[in-house]
Amino acid sequence: MCIRHVVPYSQMLVVIQTMTISKKIFSRLFWTTIVLLSAYYFYRALVYRYYEEGFGPTFWNKQFWFASHILTAITVLILGPIQFWNWFRIQYTRWHRLLGKIYVIGSLAGGLTACYLGLTISFQGSIVPLVFLSVLWLFTTTAAWIAIRNGNIKDHRLFMIRSYTLALSFVFLRILADLVYKHNLLFFIDSPELKDNTYEWLSWVLPLLVVELCISWIPALRQKSNIYRLGKRHIDD
Repeated sequence: MCIRHVVPYSQMLVVIQTMTISKKIFSRLFWTTIVLLSAYYFYRALVYRYYEEGFGPTFWNKQFWFASHILTAITVLILGPIQFWNWFRIQYTRWHRLLGKIYVIGSLAGGLTACYLGLTISFQGSIVPLVFLSVLWLFTTTAAWIAIRNGNIKDHRLFMIRSYTLALSFVFLRILADLVYKHNLLFFIDSPELKDNTYEWLSWVLPLLVVELCISWIPALRQKSNIYRLGKRHIDD
């Protein structure tokens, strides 16, 4: 036998309201940070591509692929926060579905163009991480589309989180580049080329691991089987 402490309803209501408000504040701060960082680093990427390195010698050599990748990336970056907005998804379901289709098309086009650019990049050490990133972006986006076609909303949402995380890899890439070359993050690596390769891998592997930790690993560790719950309930009673 065990004694169960009953929490007053009013106290429970206050706790729930406080948690809800805290969650909303955190969500708004999180998405505001994502939007500001995306806008800032996207602007820097455009400046670098237009005025520093250039788009390539000819239209079909690189210019077409760079321009296509940038246009599709803009679409995906803008639609991501809107698609994850619970209020918009509930109030405007048709728009959510339409924008979701546009997001999928933009991500697939962005992934394919990124894959081509990765295969044709002049720095050999950058080929593998960029191609792997592109393939994973294509896979997670396709998996999200298949999941929702099968009516699996939970897995659709999880794959969309993974897809958008990979779409934001260019933000993480430039943050790490600043940390490496302005704040000497990888001080233990002497080779500049090896530093570039390292933070190129980290720019998408590290965020993806953090996401998996939050949406998959920790929930799996917290989840208890039905047999365990029945057994615990029997002991408590």
